[in-house]
Amino acid sequence: MIQLMQVNNPTVWLVNGLALYTLISKLVFDNIYLTSKMVVDEEFHLPLGEAYCNFNFSVWDPKVTTLPGLYLTSALLLGPLGLCQLYYLRFTSLLASIVNIPLLHILFSKYHPEGKWTNLCSSFTLALLPPLYFCSHVYYTDIVSLTMVLLVIVMYEKHCHLGASIFGCLAVLCRQTNIIWVLFVAGQYSMKALYITCEPKQSKSERFDMDGLLVVMKQLLKSPVKQTIQTYLRFWKGITSYLAVGVSFLIFLYINGGIVVGDKTAHEATIHLPQFFYFSLFCFVFLWPYFGSQSLDFLSFMKTHKMLTTIFLLLGLLIVHSNTLVHPYMLADNRHYVFYIWNRFYGKYAFFKYLMVPVYMFSLYIITKTIYNSGDVIYLLMYVICVFVVLVTQRLIEFRYYFIPYILLRLKIGSRVPLPTFCLILEFLTAVFINVLTLKLFFTKTIIWSNYVDPQRLIW
Repeated sequence: MIQLMQVNNPTVWLVNGLALYTLISKLVFDNIYLTSKMVVDEEFHLPLGEAYCNFNFSVWDPKVTTLPGLYLTSALLLGPLGLCQLYYLRFTSLLASIVNIPLLHILFSKYHPEGKWTNLCSSFTLALLPPLYFCSHVYYTDIVSLTMVLLVIVMYEKHCHLGASIFGCLAVLCRQTNIIWVLFVAGQYSMKALYITCEPKQSKSERFDMDGLLVVMKQLLKSPVKQTIQTYLRFWKGITSYLAVGVSFLIFLYINGGIVVGDKTAHEATIHLPQFFYFSLFCFVFLWPYFGSQSLDFLSFMKTHKMLTTIFLLLGLLIVHSNTLVHPYMLADNRHYVFYIWNRFYGKYAFFKYLMVPVYMFSLYIITKTIYNSGDVIYLLMYVICVFVVLVTQRLIEFRYYFIPYILLRLKIGSRVPLPTFCLILEFLTAVFINVLTLKLFFTKTIIWSNYVDPQRLIW
């Protein structure tokens, strides 16, 4: 009887799954290590990681544009053990990827308490998201950064706002733009606090629907000072925790003269609206089974709202025509898939970028509908604002920018209606297939650069 209960226990399967994930990933990790001792941006990260790991905090590379959170993590984990070699520095990312799986499982269980097995499968499928999975084997900032952001969200969902703010500071140390995801949870917390002040009888509500938003807006317009003061007094601990992170970041911006440290010319802020479109395409590619299952709903929407659909189509064409920007890196660095996607499709055929607008429309509709149908309108509001700030200000198309927005979307799929099993299976198989294909290309395809002795490899 006890054995049967253990077999049917998702926690047991989570532990077993983590063991299998670790074993397989370790094999992949070792092969990547044997194949290449320096993968693209590791050229800048590895020397600093080694220095910090040896507790030498006086060195810096002006070409590095992020704060030293990754290197400090390496110093904390590896420094006391004297494991500061390339192999172990990279292992920091793999270790963080393993930690991310139970964190994802906690969030899935929070958002979908009834879907125990679906939550388990979704957690591992997300960890296998191909661009994310590859970064788990190299010394990049992305995986540790994601771990910190997930800890922020987990602490917020556990109503531990001081803990969320502490991890928020650590997240910003890994990547400055993570301040947006601290504001993402702080905005939800503040709006919920205002709602409780305006409608105390509804204080136990877990969802913030459109009626709740209207109540808050009405009360704020009626007596903004009174409502704000009352809310602040009632929730001062949580709010001041998030405010402390925000104020500290503003001080950093003032002292640093901008959000980017080091080489500011490579990451100048701009307005690049098609980033929303590229992100929606990214979601479509990796979530195509779910998106496909919603296609009839999109066709119904177009049939019912012909004028609105036409307006969105024309607006999309206008944005693509007037605001398509190309970063020099995209045209020069043939070690990334974006180089080939752009040069063989977007840059080669003038009509291609316009042809993709209906695909963007479909994808953006599914994304918006998915989050709105979860029943938490403030989540949707904060999501749109934060994704806009994170992506639209970037000229460079970089898949790594999409990780957190993608995960936040994926967490909401199936909130009201359970995700069909066939969608989950196909999503998992898609991730596995693309991972196998891209790893094969990494191991077998070499790219010769005259200024490097060792051959370069194709990565995300």
